[in-house]
Amino acid sequence: MNAANDETDKRQKLNRISPFSQTAFCLSGIFVMLCFFGVPPRLHADGGLYLFPKGAKAEGLGRNGLLNVDVWAVYNNQAALAAIDEMTVGVNYENRFQINQIGVSSGAFAAPALTGTVGVDIAHTGIESYGETRIGAGYGKQLAKKLSLGVHFNYHLLSFGSGYPDLYAFTGEIGLIAEPLTNIFIGAHIFNPTLSKLNSRNEISVPLIFTIGAGYKTERLFLVSEFEKEQTGEFIPRIGGEYTMFKNMCLRTGVSFNPVEMCFGVGWTIGNLQLDVAFSWHEALGYSPQAALSYKFAKLLNKNKK
Repeated sequence: MNAANDETDKRQKLNRISPFSQTAFCLSGIFVMLCFFGVPPRLHADGGLYLFPKGAKAEGLGRNGLLNVDVWAVYNNQAALAAIDEMTVGVNYENRFQINQIGVSSGAFAAPALTGTVGVDIAHTGIESYGETRIGAGYGKQLAKKLSLGVHFNYHLLSFGSGYPDLYAFTGEIGLIAEPLTNIFIGAHIFNPTLSKLNSRNEISVPLIFTIGAGYKTERLFLVSEFEKEQTGEFIPRIGGEYTMFKNMCLRTGVSFNPVEMCFGVGWTIGNLQLDVAFSWHEALGYSPQAALSYKFAKLLNKNKK
């Protein structure tokens, strides 16, 4: 009888732990494992293979995209999709280091569906003799009043022109966003938790990347910081800020380290149209201009959030 009562007490204590606390504990454990256990050799993290275009807004914020609620959440953190309640489509182009051959073109689409929000995306870079393409689909859902979860699946293709076989890989992503205090947000995202590899004899691994971040947001001000960790790489800290000068215009700036990238950006809202422009300066490779255009359609679908 005493044993049964003890078991009941344990279950009651477990139920009193908030979903946010449980999530934070799980993510902390995953992060520790990522930091101390090795993974196989991988391709470079910045660009390369998985094509992770953050969008011009994130670029202007110092490459901070983890907490941004826009159509580019389908790339940056799918948990943010849960806050999108209008069908939205966007296109983005980055002229990386002002070299047309490695410029990245991308598109994204998000729409409310299935008590959450679904998103699809496509990105491409390269020339005729070498190209990289990513196609993906994701889903974000609000689990509790201030907690959202998102998942994403990708198909990556590396093409080498005629006479050479293409390489491909399938990867997944998972992300979380929570608001533990009013106007304070935290987020986490894992890219390729399954340690997927290219279909090559050398078993080249796709990068495993973990990102955590926190932000403070009011009607006019948004401050954010992130830490990105690739398993065998260094921590990449980032910090950025956005200030809304007028109702339809905001200024952004930020910096990313390891290596140093200084970033600046401007955003304009004209009705349902959003235009974002950003410029970044890499300490070794120079400038990279970027622009994104997105459009929100009328609320065609109503989400039943619980």
